[in-house]
Amino acid sequence: MDPTPAQRNLHVFVCTTVGRHHCGGMGSERILLRLRDELERRGLTHVRTTRMGCNQQHHQGPILIVYPDGVWYGNLRVEDVDELIDEHLIGGRPVEHLRITPDGEWASTALT
Repeated sequence: MDPTPAQRNLHVFVCTTVGRHHCGGMGSERILLRLRDELERRGLTHVRTTRMGCNQQHHQGPILIVYPDGVWYGNLRVEDVDELIDEHLIGGRPVEHLRITPDGEWASTALT
C-alpha cells in the first residue's frame, strides 16, 4: 500500500546563493526560514530542508525544489510558503501556478 502524501518522506532544497541577481539576494533565506518555522510548528517531520547552491536558474528565482518529486518552483515569495506546504508537502499536489521548468543544462534532469 502506498503511503498517503503526508507520510511520504520529502526533501526540499532552497537555493540560497548570495548575490544581487541570485536567489539569496531575492529573499530565498527568508523563504527557507519561514518554511522551516512552519514545518516545525506543524510537526511535519517527514519533510527535510537543505540550502543548495546556484543551479543557474536565478533568473527564475528564488528557487525551491521538492524531491523525490522533482518539482521545481520559482519566482517565490515568503507568502507562497503556506500554500506550498498545504498543497504539495501535505496534500501531494504540486502548486501549478508556482512551478517552473528549468532551462539550459538542467532541463534534461527536470521531472514533469
